[in-house]
Amino acid sequence: MDRCVFDMLDHIAEGIVMLDDRLKICFWNTYMEDLLDIDRNEVMGVQIFEVFPKLNRPYFINTFNKSLEDGHPYFFSSKLHKNLIAEDLDINFKVNRMVDEGKIYLMIEFLDITNQCIRINQLKEYANELWALNKKLQEKEKEIERLAYYDILTNVGNRTLFYTVSEKFLASAKRNNSILGLMFIDIDRFKDINDEYGHGVGDKALVEVANILAQSTRESDVVTRYGGDEFMVLLPNLDCYNSYDVIADRIAKANKTMIIEEDIELNIRLSIGISFYPRDGNNIEELMLKADKAMYMSKQGGGDRCTQYISKN
Repeated sequence: MDRCVFDMLDHIAEGIVMLDDRLKICFWNTYMEDLLDIDRNEVMGVQIFEVFPKLNRPYFINTFNKSLEDGHPYFFSSKLHKNLIAEDLDINFKVNRMVDEGKIYLMIEFLDITNQCIRINQLKEYANELWALNKKLQEKEKEIERLAYYDILTNVGNRTLFYTVSEKFLASAKRNNSILGLMFIDIDRFKDINDEYGHGVGDKALVEVANILAQSTRESDVVTRYGGDEFMVLLPNLDCYNSYDVIADRIAKANKTMIIEEDIELNIRLSIGISFYPRDGNNIEELMLKADKAMYMSKQGGGDRCTQYISKN
């Protein structure tokens, strides 16, 4: 082969190895010497499998011979053929046939992508770190949202959530001509519970009521602690004005007995008032006012019951 061609191959920025038709090395450029720290004089005339013993001999003999016969090029990725050339380097290599003055050669191009792989791995690490950081931020955002919209003691919605969701439910009811129910719930004799047993027991009673309401309502309903011992429950998409009976019945039949001490039980009683859109009002304030009035009707009737708002007109 022309000496000029070898000189050109000796000065390009990738490893070049030439094989004759017996797969013996007949050219080893300067880049290969620097890349693998192997002098060309050590490998000239040596079969490639002796220089690279990790190459799968049967497989690559077949591959090289095919390329010598039909000129088909081959590409080998460092990821699929790792450590075949060097254990500490990531090297891709290509095999191409060359013909010069009737003689057939194989030219193998070695491309060192070690730095690229290192950079890719670093980017993967950065991406994983960013993903982890983003996950933490999302968790913090959820916690901030929980603190903003949920009552810390009872873990049901708070007043802010009530007003946010109630307006959306009301807009949906107006748009779909559906019924929205609003329950106003108050714990009977709650002040007496705090005075007699202490605020710790009072807090436990609030938690118990929140759990009862959450378990008694539908998945689409929203339970909120409005403040103190007052709870609001939004009941969207009721079939009719009496559909709330099922939920009220569940609340009435729920076990409301709290064990304060080994021999002391506390029976929680709830007074409930309920109003409806569109029958009882066109906005949340009207519905709240009328549900509140219905709740006081429950208390005046002895408490521990659910009463619908009934207009005097």
